[in-house]
Amino acid sequence: MFYEYDWAGCEVAFRRAIALNPSYAFAHDQFGLGLAFQGRFEESVAESRRAAELDPLSPQIPMDAVFALAWQGRYQAAKEQAARAGQLDPTFFFPPFAYGWIDIQAGKVADAIPQFRKAKAMGSPAFASAWLAYAHAASGDRASALSELEVLKKLSLRGSPTPFDLALVSLGLGDRARAVSYLEQAYAQDSQWLGWLGNDRVFDPLRSDPRVAALLRKLRLAPRRAAAGP
Repeated sequence: MFYEYDWAGCEVAFRRAIALNPSYAFAHDQFGLGLAFQGRFEESVAESRRAAELDPLSPQIPMDAVFALAWQGRYQAAKEQAARAGQLDPTFFFPPFAYGWIDIQAGKVADAIPQFRKAKAMGSPAFASAWLAYAHAASGDRASALSELEVLKKLSLRGSPTPFDLALVSLGLGDRARAVSYLEQAYAQDSQWLGWLGNDRVFDPLRSDPRVAALLRKLRLAPRRAAAGP
C-alpha cells in the first residue's frame, strides 16, 4: 500500500487478514486508509468506524479516520476525530498536525501555521517542518518559509530532506516545475507519502501538468474529486 501502490493487492491481503481475524482492529484501520487513498471514502469511513469499535482506546485509529472525512469535505467531523486522538493521548503530536492539515484542505492555510508549530513543539518528525514551510509560503510569508526550510534540513536525516518534503516547500513557494520534479524523485525512491497525491488539496495546482497525470497513472490513483462542502 505505502511503497508499491498496489491497491488491488493490498485489498486482497487486508480482506484475508480480516477473514482470518475479524477482530483485528489495525487491519480495519489500515484498510480504511488504503480505501481513502483510492477515493473510496464511504467504505473507508466504515472501516475506520469498525476499527474504533474494536479498539476504542487507540489514538492512531481516529487519526487515520481524518483523511477520508477531510477529503469528503467533512472538515468538522475530521477535526472531531483528531480531537478524539488527542484526548486518548495528550502527548501525541499528530492531532495538532492534523488540525493544521485539515485547515489546509479547507482552504484556511494561515490557520494551519500555529497548529504545525504546536505539533513541532510536541516532537513531531521532520515532515511537520515541511508542511509548516508550505503554509508560510502559501500564506505569502516567503522569509519564514525559507527559514523553516533551513530547520527542515537540520531535522532531516543527514541534513537531506526527502523529495516529498521538498516538493511541498517548492509548491508553497510557487515553483511548480521543481515541485513536480521532486514528486518524480519521491516516486523513484518509493516514498510512503505518495498515496496522498490523488486527493490532497495542496497538489491541485499541479494537476494540469502532464508529468503529474503520468505519475498518478503509475500510482494507479485517480485525481481528486471536488469536496462536498464543510
